Amino acid sequence: MNFLIYGEDCRHSILSSLLMEAGYVLQAPADLLILFPGESFSAHADVINKNCLVWGGKATESEMIRNAGGEKIRQRNLFRVKNSVYTAEGALALVISESRTALCESKIFILGYGYLGKECTRLFAAAGADVTVYSGNASELSRAVLDGYRAEKLTCLSCLDAAILLNTIPYGVLDTLPVFIGKEPAMLLELASVPCISKPLNGLRIIPAGALPSRFSPESAARLMFDEIIYQIRKE
Repeated sequence: MNFLIYGEDCRHSILSSLLMEAGYVLQAPADLLILFPGESFSAHADVINKNCLVWGGKATESEMIRNAGGEKIRQRNLFRVKNSVYTAEGALALVISESRTALCESKIFILGYGYLGKECTRLFAAAGADVTVYSGNASELSRAVLDGYRAEKLTCLSCLDAAILLNTIPYGVLDTLPVFIGKEPAMLLELASVPCISKPLNGLRIIPAGALPSRFSPESAARLMFDEIIYQIRKE
């Protein structure tokens, strides 16, 4: 089986080595196309074989991939949970390096309580931070409360003074809310694939934080990707 990898990602060189050790060949046309998150499939549609499996890329391009004769890999829940753990660890490391306040004295707002929101909440709370979960999903709020965390509706989010926000919701949630910052600046780690705010907010420092496992745990993340890809290939 031939494979190709595109995009700036520290996991990719490790993943490439693992695939070649397993007998796969790095050459076109590809039976397996691996893209960096956010990378567009359209730029690589001419280098795939029919029934090519596509990993990563833009979440909105599944139909485009099917029309080109490929199939986008749907990751199992097991992969998503483990990858969320690695991402949460990266978020913790990034907050520590970027903040001038100790975690035990920090106010952390987690936007969303899916796979990633849940892991971020667990890890930051364990580190002693003052964590509040915000979600527009009633079942997520109930789950957060049952897990022992403080949880509020997204519409209750207003004053962001001195808060560190971790966004895991892939749409412009802050654009729709009357949020404000008074005297104390705030920080936002944008973990979602789609930014939660499109317009500047005075006093809010935004840190793009996509693909954190690539930055903080590339070896573990590459092996996780390899195991999932091999499972998906054998399943076919």
